[in-house]
Amino acid sequence: MMGEEQARSLLREYKEKTGKTQSQIAKELGVSDGQLSSFLSGTYKAPHTIIPKIEQLVQINVQKEIAPREPGFKRTTVSGIVMDLIAYCHIQGKIGVVYGDAGIGKTMGIREYARLHPDAAVVITISPCFATMTGVNELLAEELRIREKVSRKIQTEAVKKLRGSNKVIIIDEAQHLTVRVINHLRCLADESGVGMAFIGNEEIYLKMRGSGQASYAQLYSRIADNKHVLTSNITKEDIALVFSESGIDDEAVEVLFKISRTNYGLRGAVNVFVNTAAVFGQVSAKHIARMAKEMNIA
Repeated sequence: MMGEEQARSLLREYKEKTGKTQSQIAKELGVSDGQLSSFLSGTYKAPHTIIPKIEQLVQINVQKEIAPREPGFKRTTVSGIVMDLIAYCHIQGKIGVVYGDAGIGKTMGIREYARLHPDAAVVITISPCFATMTGVNELLAEELRIREKVSRKIQTEAVKKLRGSNKVIIIDEAQHLTVRVINHLRCLADESGVGMAFIGNEEIYLKMRGSGQASYAQLYSRIADNKHVLTSNITKEDIALVFSESGIDDEAVEVLFKISRTNYGLRGAVNVFVNTAAVFGQVSAKHIARMAKEMNIA
């Protein structure tokens, strides 16, 4: 086990290198801010309990630095469709839907739009436990910094904050929402005048369209634009662009392209690429195909 001074020195280097706060590092170590402060000042009575935690943290950080990384964002056909629809909803104050296959770049498009519009894009991601009216209101309250706890009051305050704000609401994984909650969000958009984009699989569109019942007409009529995206939208040029900085050849691009056209989508191609680099140390068509087979993807 390393000595106290070495551990303190490594921790200070880690803090400077990562730019993390002392509170963030304490959380990573699983200790309190006070314990970490005492350790760094040399007054902690049981330093031997913290030193192994520091060793593990530094080792993991080194491994992360040398580990293969996923390629950065590139505007592909699908992510471009998502960003364009959000922009339309944002500018026109309309409701739009992008729906289709999983793992093809929808969420990446959302994240990039939010990155480019940090003060205007309000993004909430729906998981099953937040799919209720209360859950959605809690997510919106957190993003809009609303302190109210009662759903009706959150709704009223949200309308006030959104009206004239030039914001757009983006709902990712929207297929988890019930029709009742979708209608609730539609009312929020109507009352506040902001644009709203629902992004998810085909289920979200089917819920909004209904089966021709009159009860769904008001909801469906509010959809100003909708885009259906599939793995078949992914092009070979998209794959070459996504992996353009990796130095792989055309043959490797072709194999990754074929993977992206399966049910695993672009996400599957990225996962195979990363695993191939991690296991074989190089990414060739032969190694990609072998890794895809091991992952039961192709």
